[in-house]
Amino acid sequence: MKKKLYYSVELEIDSSGTEPFLAGMKTVNVYDIVNNKPEPFCDFDLSLEVNTKEEIQEYLIDNGYGDDDFEFILL
Repeated sequence: MKKKLYYSVELEIDSSGTEPFLAGMKTVNVYDIVNNKPEPFCDFDLSLEVNTKEEIQEYLIDNGYGDDDFEFILL
């Protein structure tokens, strides 16, 4: 059975000019559910072009979770 991790993506908006626009970055927050409560697991600041799920998977591999099977769910 896959372990579920939940994530949110917040896009960075630059509103310093007359028209707001995407600044090219996003913040990704990853959560685990512990005792029916969301607990922060990790977070990233990424370029908009970077695949979010691939970056989460890369973090897991780099931090000893590479053998575990995860499902990523966008909040």
